[in-house]
Amino acid sequence: MDPSTVVVTGASSGIGRAIAERFSRDGRPLLLQGNRNVQALEPFADRARIVRCDLRDCAQLDGFCRDIEGALTVVHAASVVGTDLLSELSDEVVEEMLSVNVRAWVKLCRVAVRPMMRARKGCLVAISSVTARRASRGQSVYAGTKAFQEGFVRALAAEVASRGVRVNAVAPGPIDSGSLKGLLAQAPEEVKASLACGRLGLPEDVAEAVHWLCSDAAGFIHGQVLSVDGGFQRGVG
Repeated sequence: MDPSTVVVTGASSGIGRAIAERFSRDGRPLLLQGNRNVQALEPFADRARIVRCDLRDCAQLDGFCRDIEGALTVVHAASVVGTDLLSELSDEVVEEMLSVNVRAWVKLCRVAVRPMMRARKGCLVAISSVTARRASRGQSVYAGTKAFQEGFVRALAAEVASRGVRVNAVAPGPIDSGSLKGLLAQAPEEVKASLACGRLGLPEDVAEAVHWLCSDAAGFIHGQVLSVDGGFQRGVG
């Protein structure tokens, strides 16, 4: 593994693909993970290694973890969103959220952090969500998994910051991509009214924040959650 490789999970999603595109402009090697929609990564075929892996499957996840060992930049953008009242969520959906949002993130960090500590540098970034701190009805499990990610980021940063490893998270607000599409179809004006800046975010907004967190310019940033939410958490509107 070339240490300069940028690993992006969930790279076939809107946000993950924007993150991959932003790092590709630096000319760095990419290792991009996708699953159901991995064909969306075909435009990267000439500049990235593309891995199809179901992060819900323990054996596949273990194999992917071996693939990334030695990379010094890992971004976990893969996420499962299940929105419904707790009593209505199926066991399958709950297990998927826990597997991808929690277990996969922990395993990726466990494998990646050892070489980073030896190199005395490295960046781990989770894509969390504003729902970790401002959740609505039907988001109990999803919000809980994102709150776990943020707590884990702070605690792991306390363990590895002295070894030069930076662990942070980016918490997007309403982004015009993926899971928000359904909500926008039902209540577009309500969503937009909740944003202080008056517009929805773009995947590129998140990608720029991730890119900065992984750059030397953010070398003093440890254990932080950077909100990219257009003022959503201020409760404006």
